[in-house]
Amino acid sequence: MSRSPNVGRALKKSITGIAAQLNGRETPAQLRRYADQARAQHDWARDAFFRRKICEMEPERLGAWVQYGHALKESGFHARAAEAYKRALALKPGDPEITLQLGHLAKVRGDFAEAQRCFEAARAAGHSDPDHIDFELKLLRKIDNSRIFWGEGGEGDKVPLRVFLSAPAKPVNETDRASASQGLGRSDYSYAFAMRGFIEALEEMEIDYTVIDRPENVADIRARSGAETNIHLGFYPPERIRVLKGAYNVNCFAWEFDRLRLPEEVQTHHAFADQTTMLDIADELWVPSQHGAEAVRAGVTKPVHRVPAPILSHLSRHARSGRPSPRDIARAARDASGPTWQPLSILPRIQDTMDSAARSRAAPLPSILSTAVDGDPVVFLSIFNVHDYRKQIEPLVEGFLRFAETDDRAILLMKMTTPWRGHPNRNLMEEQIADAGRMLRPMVSERVWMTDDVLSRAELNRLYDISAFYLCTSHAEGQNLPLIEAMGRGVVPVSVGHTAMEDYLSENDAVIIPSTPRPFGIRLTRRYGMFGAETHHVEADEVTAALRRAVSMADADYARRSAAAFEEVRRQFGLHAFAERFNALVDQLQAGSSQ
Repeated sequence: MSRSPNVGRALKKSITGIAAQLNGRETPAQLRRYADQARAQHDWARDAFFRRKICEMEPERLGAWVQYGHALKESGFHARAAEAYKRALALKPGDPEITLQLGHLAKVRGDFAEAQRCFEAARAAGHSDPDHIDFELKLLRKIDNSRIFWGEGGEGDKVPLRVFLSAPAKPVNETDRASASQGLGRSDYSYAFAMRGFIEALEEMEIDYTVIDRPENVADIRARSGAETNIHLGFYPPERIRVLKGAYNVNCFAWEFDRLRLPEEVQTHHAFADQTTMLDIADELWVPSQHGAEAVRAGVTKPVHRVPAPILSHLSRHARSGRPSPRDIARAARDASGPTWQPLSILPRIQDTMDSAARSRAAPLPSILSTAVDGDPVVFLSIFNVHDYRKQIEPLVEGFLRFAETDDRAILLMKMTTPWRGHPNRNLMEEQIADAGRMLRPMVSERVWMTDDVLSRAELNRLYDISAFYLCTSHAEGQNLPLIEAMGRGVVPVSVGHTAMEDYLSENDAVIIPSTPRPFGIRLTRRYGMFGAETHHVEADEVTAALRRAVSMADADYARRSAAAFEEVRRQFGLHAFAERFNALVDQLQAGSSQ
């Protein structure tokens, strides 16, 4: 007995209504009406059922087989869809539209070589929309990771340049919350965001690239890429660095401390544990801040350049003319009303009870902003990975609570990133505030609201738009993308100004929170395995003083700092910094030098 799928039986199970009333005497015209109704409703199974009957009645009608192929493809019956398209192509050999549809189907099935062949054949046959085909071919070059390269390598004329990119995590799709939730908060996810910025820069420069997975599995890219020059931009922390053999390997990574981990601080025999050894595997290193580049340069032998991750999208069209107005806040908050926020509720020993109470008070932004403060709100925003000890959140919260006692309009929104969602207060307490050897004070306030929900890019932009100030008290930062994104939408930072922030923050475009260099505490020492190293510490009183300075500044002063912050992002994180180093590297490699 054949066990091949019976498409008719499978589809008929889903047919209801009009299909159940068929009497076998319907004309092709009637069946086409039924099929068109099903297609309009995106009921592809019902559409395919009727199209099949039309094809049985009119086997020489070209359009019937094409439409049957469309319906089968949308229903998920890809092999049968290919058969229908090929029947149509047999009726009109070489038809560019049918050939194009076979290319789309091959792409859906993951057969990128066949997709390329069909797209090129459709273009050669004179398809009426060659721009669409060129777009599809360009897209294939970016997604064809199974072959790692585009075209035939090693024979004939070589292309001048191919660029490959890889990272520990796949690029995060920020278009919707469900897609973004697959990557946010997981190990080294920030490297995927940095890679996204470089991808946007390559697209702006119209340089073809391919994002690849596991570059270490490629024996020698020169035998496969067909390019005179191959460059691999890898985005990895030192211990996870991966190289692409046969390419010039640039490792792009962020470093925030004053030095790399010393060999004598490595407490394992693992081959990848020593940072300097691993970093020297690459041909060149790109670090996003001057502070980081100087620290790395002192520990490795390879060239080190400051090349920050470009930020080319999601910026405002122009700088702000002042603080967000109540109308601006209300309108933007409506567009970010999906996530819910919980009030700050930390009280050790009864934290479970506090968590339950906070969840019962969870509310969307419009409700919070209309009830949590007296008068027009002044919104402060902070975005951070709750498991990252560098963020130094305790003085941020304590300083804000003291400040809020004397300002009835201020409200702090904390957007936390974590793969373990649903318990923001507990995560905040355990990961950022709890410390062995001392008791914790209660922290309960409806002037501080937090969420660990995933936000789409549109919702995140609205969050920036309602905020007057971005608050940051980190021990150290390698680049600080959320802060830079906030500046790119006109938000004025209230922030420390050390490490990476030295490059772009000053009293000209921010309110600087003073900090003091002190040795690592136990938590940082344990996390990073560095002994005797120093980082920057902030006191809650300094945070309070900076917040008071921020809210008391004149409107003209706010507008000036907002404009300066906006221009600083465009100047330092636009296309120029990346293009300058990338073009210099290409010229150097094509001239035959690797130093």
